[in-house]
Amino acid sequence: MKLHLVVMVVTVVATSGRSSISEFQGTNKSQFAISCPNDADIRPCECTVSLDGFSLDMDCSKVQDEDQLEAVFQADFPTSAFRRFTIHQNKQLRILRDGTFKLVTFEEIWITDGILEKIEDAALSNSASTARSLIFNINNISVFPFSTLNNFKELLSLDLRVNNLQGFPKLTSSTLQVLYLSHNPLGGLPVDAFAGTPSIIDLHLSNTEIPQILPGTLEALPNLRNVGLGNNHLKELAQNSVQCNSNTGLVDLGYNELRTVHPNAFPDRKKASCQFVQCEAHIGWNSNRECR
Repeated sequence: MKLHLVVMVVTVVATSGRSSISEFQGTNKSQFAISCPNDADIRPCECTVSLDGFSLDMDCSKVQDEDQLEAVFQADFPTSAFRRFTIHQNKQLRILRDGTFKLVTFEEIWITDGILEKIEDAALSNSASTARSLIFNINNISVFPFSTLNNFKELLSLDLRVNNLQGFPKLTSSTLQVLYLSHNPLGGLPVDAFAGTPSIIDLHLSNTEIPQILPGTLEALPNLRNVGLGNNHLKELAQNSVQCNSNTGLVDLGYNELRTVHPNAFPDRKKASCQFVQCEAHIGWNSNRECR
């Protein structure tokens, strides 16, 4: 049986009474234990202490169903602040229910390469003040609580590629920097799609059945560095389709059906650092247009 792991660190006592790691503040210091729950209480999940000894990770890849996952978090958790939660290649879990994690919080949540279909509205809410990365790629998700994203004050990355999201979601997050929605049947890109996400740096929308980019759609993203729009149904790039700026590095429009490109489709391209490697890799003109 695995030992009950305890790592001692010096910290400030959390105001909520739950264990957390804080910086020193003056001389107000106390000791507390960062520790995993008892192994038997959280099976089939596994808890590990990170190599630096300052954070905890939990892997629940072997849970049999939603009830078993909820039962795990009924256990006594000496430390409630975790770094990462992982479920990988699980073929039983279809719904992430509200309240599953009880009082346990995570900085990263990774549920990948499974059959997850639905994440209920409050399933992630307890990590709203801690989560920086929400990774749910390669599932079958058609229901996701996009309306709660604005509550996640530390969120930097959202990865929902290779799922079953239909229709472009309404997004609001002042902190989100990396967004993956590739390989979802979104079917369209509203002109105000990013009005509520001004901090996006990397945007990935390849294979989303987008038929057009309306002028001004990307204007709300002054920090945009990379944008992936390959493998869609784009036939024309109108004026002001893609606004380049001093941060923009790469715009991928490869493997579309482009026939018409307005001379001012990429305004300020010469003043910025946009890179368009032509032919198949990026802009990718079809056989009706010369590639040079």
